[in-house]
Amino acid sequence: MTLPTTTPYDADRAAYSREDLARLVLCSQAVDTAGAAHALVATRNDVDTGLGGRVSEAVRLTQAAERTLVRAVVYERERWGSPRARLFERGGASWAEIGQYLGIGEAEAEERYAPELARWGAAFEVPYRLDPTGRKRVPRLPQAAYDPRSAVRQLDLWAGLHVTIRDRHAVSGGLAHNPAPHELDGPVRSRNLRTFLELLSGYLGYEFDDTDWDTIALGIEPTDDEEDVAAWYTYPLEGSIHAVRVSLAYARPYPEDDDGEPDTVSVLVAGADSGDLRLRIDTLITALAE
Repeated sequence: MTLPTTTPYDADRAAYSREDLARLVLCSQAVDTAGAAHALVATRNDVDTGLGGRVSEAVRLTQAAERTLVRAVVYERERWGSPRARLFERGGASWAEIGQYLGIGEAEAEERYAPELARWGAAFEVPYRLDPTGRKRVPRLPQAAYDPRSAVRQLDLWAGLHVTIRDRHAVSGGLAHNPAPHELDGPVRSRNLRTFLELLSGYLGYEFDDTDWDTIALGIEPTDDEEDVAAWYTYPLEGSIHAVRVSLAYARPYPEDDDGEPDTVSVLVAGADSGDLRLRIDTLITALAE
C-alpha cells in the first residue's frame, strides 16, 4: 500500500518553521510532565494508595521527564533563534553543545539522540500512516506538530492558567511565526446555539432571556462565515462578573437542520479576561460542536 503524503492540516503546518513545530512539541510534552508531577503533590488519597504506589507515580514522572529531554534535544537541533546561531549563520545547537549540558561527550550525545532526530525528520516526508483498515490516519508527527493551530490554542490556554505572568499568548507570542492574537472560536451546531449562549451567560453573571435569543436569531439570519468577521453578527454579553462580545455567522454551504437553517454556526468570543474563563469557553465550544 502506498503511504499518503498529505494531511488535513498541511496548510496550517506550512505557516510554521520546523523550529516552531519542534518548540510546540516540547511545550506539549512539558505540559504532560507537569501533569505527571501534579499527581504526587496532594496527600488526600495517600491512605487509599497501596504500598509502593507513589513510587510508580514517580516512575511515570521520570519517564515523562526523559521524553521532555528528548523533545528538548530535537528542538535545540532545529533551533535558529539564538543570537549565536544567527551570528555564525547556522541553525541548531551542536552535539558538543548539547553534550555539555548532558555531562557527556559529543559522540555519545549524537549516538543517543540522533535516531530520534532522524524519526522526526522522516515524519515530515510522510506525516501519517494508515491503520490496518486503510481508513484511519495515524500521525507519525507528534500531535502538536501535526496540528499546530490547535496546539497553539490549547497551550496558550494552559499557560494562561499555570504560568505566573498574565499573558494570553505565552506560547504563541515567542514563536518565529507569531499568529495574530486569536480569540476563542469554533463551530457550534445550530441546535446547540441557545444552550451555548445561556451557559456562556451564566459564566458572565448575565441573565440570558427570550429577548436576547430572538434578537440574535434575527441578527444571524443573513450571515455567512465565509465573509470577514467584521460582517458577522456581534452581540455583547455584559454580566456582573465578566463581559464579552460574541460574533456569530452561519457556516455555509452546510447541510440544513430540521428547521431549514444551516446546521452549523461559527462562533467567536472576544474579551474573555481570565485564564479560567477562557478555558471554560473553549471547553464549551468543543462540547457543543457535535
